[in-house]
Amino acid sequence: MYSNFKEQAIEYVRQAVAEDNAGNYAKALPLYLNALEYFKTHLKYEKNPKIKEAIMQKFTEYLRRAEEIQAVLEDGMPNGPSANGDAAVQANIVSL
Repeated sequence: MYSNFKEQAIEYVRQAVAEDNAGNYAKALPLYLNALEYFKTHLKYEKNPKIKEAIMQKFTEYLRRAEEIQAVLEDGMPNGPSANGDAAVQANIVSL
């Protein structure tokens, strides 16, 4: 049965981005991972190829950001990710 997987994913992304921007990487990572799971589930049911493509693009961005945060947490770097725009994902909160 189809559910609101996309909407739930977007809510997780909003929360993840807020934590990410605040520097709370340990809180942001599981939120990004939850969002990715919901996006992945939504993609199974999405029929529109344009929407599917847009979601895959966002999925890739959020996955990359989650991997960066995970690397930072594993390395224990106190300053977090570099300020080269990686956190700019927040400007792209899914607008589908």
